[in-house]
Amino acid sequence: MRNDLFRTTLVTLFFCCLLSLSASAFAEIRLEKAMPEGGKAVLAFDTDRLLTMTETPFTVELIGGTGKILADAAVSLHLMMPAMAMPPNRPKALWLEGAYHGQAVFTMGGEWNAIMLIQRPGHDLVDLTFKLGEIQMK
Repeated sequence: MRNDLFRTTLVTLFFCCLLSLSASAFAEIRLEKAMPEGGKAVLAFDTDRLLTMTETPFTVELIGGTGKILADAAVSLHLMMPAMAMPPNRPKALWLEGAYHGQAVFTMGGEWNAIMLIQRPGHDLVDLTFKLGEIQMK
């Protein structure tokens, strides 16, 4: 009887740990903005917390007004702190496997924005501002 209770407790703890690890493996920060010609832009960072001086993978999805993924754009981010002048920090996002992928590095702690620049052939340049909030020190 005692061994059964012990075994049940261990199995329960194991599955709780497993669920906790799998949930953190899929953690992301996901932000969306409407695009002027319809559709939306989605900016997702592959982390649950943005930290300074850490290469952070990001993904951009551009979804047109018809729901179709837009694969013909040149996409980059302009990472900046609204409260102070910063040197250029403009990671590009390259098309790969259904989305645009890049790496961001935040150089200081504090409030940050990401201005997404989207240029598609035959369309005006689109810039969308995403408020990222407080970037924490590493």
